[in-house]
Amino acid sequence: MEFLRHYLGLILRTLVSVLLIAWLIQWVDWSRLWLIVRTMNAGWLIAALFCSAFALPLVAWRWRMLLSVHGVRLGFWRIFELTMIGQFFSAFMVGTTGGDMVKIFYVARTVPQSKAAVSFTVIVDRFIGLVALLVLGVALSVTQLDRLLSKPGTRAATLVFYLFALGGVAASLLACLGPLLPHHQALRSFINRLPFIHLGTPLFAAYEQTARAFEINFLAFTGSIIAHLGLLLRGYCIILSMHLEPPFLLFSSIIIIVALLIAMPVSISGIGVRETLFILFFALLAIDKEQAISFSVTFFGINILWSLLGGLIYFLYRHETHTPAPNVAEAGPIFPD
Repeated sequence: MEFLRHYLGLILRTLVSVLLIAWLIQWVDWSRLWLIVRTMNAGWLIAALFCSAFALPLVAWRWRMLLSVHGVRLGFWRIFELTMIGQFFSAFMVGTTGGDMVKIFYVARTVPQSKAAVSFTVIVDRFIGLVALLVLGVALSVTQLDRLLSKPGTRAATLVFYLFALGGVAASLLACLGPLLPHHQALRSFINRLPFIHLGTPLFAAYEQTARAFEINFLAFTGSIIAHLGLLLRGYCIILSMHLEPPFLLFSSIIIIVALLIAMPVSISGIGVRETLFILFFALLAIDKEQAISFSVTFFGINILWSLLGGLIYFLYRHETHTPAPNVAEAGPIFPD
């Protein structure tokens, strides 16, 4: 029972992936799928591979800016290393949060004097990237809603996406207003009486400092939008390699909706769910199930290739007993006392 209690979520996600894959194996014409893969245009596939290349440095740059809010500056290469290591563990562990946990572990060891603050930046970095994805998805899909809502399956998935978009807007507003709430005397008195509230003081201080850095947060959000455009370009290059030219707005809306939905902890790394969603949505573009699965596997495969680069960086990283010695000049505060 103890084993089931700890691993029930993993077992259920594995079961979902296995059942969906088994269903797809029986339903798909694999000889035709192999023909589609063999006839893909290599030039467009190479272009798709490099569309992800400019997104990863942008993600590292975004995190570096968020760290600077707390007076911590790390060299860009150090941040890029940790970003790629997180990418590796996100791809090969269950769910995307595995990579974030690894990043928190290493950055907290690298800057031990500011553990709470630097750990909190990993959460903020993830949140800003998610909000940027939602905003971009709504901006692209709002003119395509008649098509996206035209079938029951795509209608349900699109409505879930918009539900998350509303939640993202609400969470963003609360995050901006949060630092103002403790200044209310009655609320501050109530918070101070909560049990163990003192344990969260460093995290709240980090949150308050981050929330007040409006310009940095806006720049990080803008960088996230540009990074997500790399995701869209990667997908469009892949679909062009398959000798298909779907409408860009509708196609891009589908990519973002699927990217958000597979981030939910339903299956292992979105396997099975991703293919099923692409089959449902690509039917709106008159793209059949074999083409949809070919696209999905290639799209995921390119992500895995870049994640493997993160694995190489991980094995070459300075691991001194998993406690990298910080470079004093590199990890020191921007504004020393």
